[in-house]
Amino acid sequence: MKTTRTILAVAIATLMVSCRYNGNVEFGYQHPDRYSVGDATIEQPISDISVDWFSGDIDILYSDNPGVCICEKADTTLNDTLSMRHYVDEDGTLNIQFCKNGITLSTKKLKKLKKRLVIEVPRGRGLDEIEIDGVNTNVTIDSVLSREMNVDGVNATFKAFYPTLPEEINIDAVNTTLNLHVPPTAGMTIELEGVNTEFRSELPTGKCGNKTILGDGKCEVNIDAVNGNLNIKTL
Repeated sequence: MKTTRTILAVAIATLMVSCRYNGNVEFGYQHPDRYSVGDATIEQPISDISVDWFSGDIDILYSDNPGVCICEKADTTLNDTLSMRHYVDEDGTLNIQFCKNGITLSTKKLKKLKKRLVIEVPRGRGLDEIEIDGVNTNVTIDSVLSREMNVDGVNATFKAFYPTLPEEINIDAVNTTLNLHVPPTAGMTIELEGVNTEFRSELPTGKCGNKTILGDGKCEVNIDAVNGNLNIKTL
């Protein structure tokens, strides 16, 4: 876990970045030539999902499709530049980027886009890891099982419905609300470090040092937050 001093540094950096967002946002990522454009159905095996998203909604859910389906919708027509990018690397990670590499967009235009990304995973298939970096996003994970969940959020909401909990959940958040919907018998060990944060749980909790324990404590939840809210709700 990061120290409180590190969290404060993250908050300051975020405020600096937010100033830049008030004008223009530059998009850049590695190996842009490997990415394909637009909606797709991925037939090859996928072990991990990694998403970088700037503005709009991200929904990850199960479906009866045989492959992993990804699609995006927007309030305006998406040209090649504004359409999402995706590729599967040699490790089986599905990488998704918000738009074309190397472009600059104004925050005014980004707000008008309101892009919604939907990722449909074949029902019953488990993933090793889901990783999301989101700014000005609303993320919903509906019952999709993964061994590990990693989220970096700024000005975001994160809502997950977990009939079966991951082994590990790691969240770095600034100005973000986190809602975890879990079974009444859920076991979690929560380590929360932050500045101006709130924690609420509908399930009984205990304390072990600076950690909060639910049930058998099996799922490890590590959270660094500035201006964040963590809510544990029952399914």
